[in-house]
Amino acid sequence: MAQPNTAFPATLLRQRFERARSLPLAAQVRECADYLQNPEILIEEFIDAYVAVESCCDPAEQCFRTCTPVDAAAKQRKALLDQAFGQGPISVFDVVPYQFQCVARDVVALSRLVDRGATRADGLDYLGRIVDEEPLAVIGVVQAGVESSPYALFLRLITCLSELAPDAQLRAADEALWKGALGAEPKLDLHLLLQESEPDASAATLRQLTHDLAEVFHVGVSEEWQFPDVLRNIVCLVPATDGSEENLFVDWCV
Repeated sequence: MAQPNTAFPATLLRQRFERARSLPLAAQVRECADYLQNPEILIEEFIDAYVAVESCCDPAEQCFRTCTPVDAAAKQRKALLDQAFGQGPISVFDVVPYQFQCVARDVVALSRLVDRGATRADGLDYLGRIVDEEPLAVIGVVQAGVESSPYALFLRLITCLSELAPDAQLRAADEALWKGALGAEPKLDLHLLLQESEPDASAATLRQLTHDLAEVFHVGVSEEWQFPDVLRNIVCLVPATDGSEENLFVDWCV
């Protein structure tokens, strides 16, 4: 897991994610619904987090190193990632099928304090690059374990986006992880890699609410002048069915 040597602030958005992932599903459903009623609150928390990290970015201080999480779902997450990325580029079935390559795995969020250890999945599960489309990067999280409801994963993903998107941060990550492939005007796709189906009604409801929240978040952030034009799409992926030529299917895209 890539980890910087700089201790950035634990933003309100990150604290919100850390609290939400420990809530029971019913409480997550209520919180997600509350955000949908007042999406401007989530947008404000996201922008505040972005500005907080941007204000203390210094690309000269970034030094990435490997640090693997040891949370309860680590083995399951590793198995899922090995299965997805073990055979080269990933094929995705969409209106126009495409492929992406994994360039890094287990990338810790850039604002995470270095002395907290890696006992929970706090960062990005994978970074990638769309094949034959420059410059277009991918950052993704994977559903594994009890703390990875779609809503909690979405909060983790946008928290990491707020910490990665400041120009100094993104340039440092490009050099260290994407090897300079992002170009002068980087764009990011955000991936939620979920299970094919949810086991019960509450989980299915939360999954639909997460889609709705992602949609209003994307629209809201696109209208914020303080946030750079780096976000392209938020994409929900599910494993392809047996016998398919593709590895993953697009469940939804906003």
